Amino acid sequence: MSFGLIPAALLIGLILGLFGAGGGMLTVPALMMVGDMSVKEAVPMSLWVVSLVSLTAAIHQQVWKQLQYRLLIILGATGIAGSASGARIGASMSESLQLAILAILILTVAVWTGFVRLENKVSTFRYIPAVLAGFAIGLLTGMLGVGGGFLLVPALIFLGIGHFPTAVGHSLMIIIANAAGGIISYSTVESVHIDIGLTLSVALIAAVGSIIGGILLKRLPAARLQKGFAILLIFLGGFIAWQSLSVT
Repeated sequence: MSFGLIPAALLIGLILGLFGAGGGMLTVPALMMVGDMSVKEAVPMSLWVVSLVSLTAAIHQQVWKQLQYRLLIILGATGIAGSASGARIGASMSESLQLAILAILILTVAVWTGFVRLENKVSTFRYIPAVLAGFAIGLLTGMLGVGGGFLLVPALIFLGIGHFPTAVGHSLMIIIANAAGGIISYSTVESVHIDIGLTLSVALIAAVGSIIGGILLKRLPAARLQKGFAILLIFLGGFIAWQSLSVT
């Protein structure tokens, strides 16, 4: 494993544990730049790393104490279906198109997240928007190799989870389900090969970072977390947009 992947993996875990998002968006570029992989190699490996690290963060944060299980089941089930479909589509897409779509989505969500007002409460969710949101986010997860957290957290806020740490907890659980759907689908694609040893090494280091992020999540105010999340998305969106232009 490249030495540079060690701090990158720690940062991936830290951000995933703190924001319930960003793991996949950081993992794919990190594997491409530091691990010298193509996007076709990085995307399926990213799904494994994100799912394992999200599970670690969820256990550490004891998210089961704050979950709305009906919402979780709806988003999880529709997300798995969408992720399996998205993985098939992503396997046939060009690298530049994958990165361009990802960049546009990230920047759009960054703008929305920067302006939305958190109510610091949990309201009753709406079924039809939840079904549509779950499938769409799962589709993008499989297609682009991200856990979907950068869409999940804003979507959960929109659906009534106005308490940031609670939204993060739900996001972590749904990320696990969505990534699992993508992993299963990619396992049927003969051209996809994953380095198990490297995957487990990156996931283990990132898991440590996720625990640190979970500790910070409980101590930082929601407004600061929201602002930090938006800034993170802007930087990531800009970087991935640049990557999409450089891929031939």
